[in-house]
Amino acid sequence: GSLIPAEIPQTRAAAQALEDKLNAANPIGAADSRAVSDALEAVSAVLTQLNQEDMLSRDGAMQAAAAEVKGPLQTLSGLKAQLADIATRIGSIAGIANDIDQVVNGCKTIFGI
Repeated sequence: GSLIPAEIPQTRAAAQALEDKLNAANPIGAADSRAVSDALEAVSAVLTQLNQEDMLSRDGAMQAAAAEVKGPLQTLSGLKAQLADIATRIGSIAGIANDIDQVVNGCKTIFGI
C-alpha cells in the first residue's frame, strides 16, 4: 500500500512523547506500576516498527510490521482507561488517553489496520 509519509514522523513523535511521559510517571502501587510498565513495553514495540522507515516503504515488510504492532496497539487501547485513571493521581501523565489515541490512530493509518 502507499504510505502517507507525514503520518510516520507525527506518529513517531507522539509515541516518543508517550514513552517519555510513561518513563516519568513513577507510579505508586502494584496495579499502577504494572499498567505503566505494560504500556511502556507496548509503546517501545510500536516505536521499534516506526523507526524502520526504509523498511516500511516495502510492501512485504509493511505487512510484517503491521502484524508486529497489532498486539501492542491493543495493549495500549486496553490500558487507556486505567492509565487515564492513574493520571488523576499522577499529574505528569495528564492527557495520556489523548496521547494513546494519537499513537493508535496514527499507527492504524500508517499500517492500514
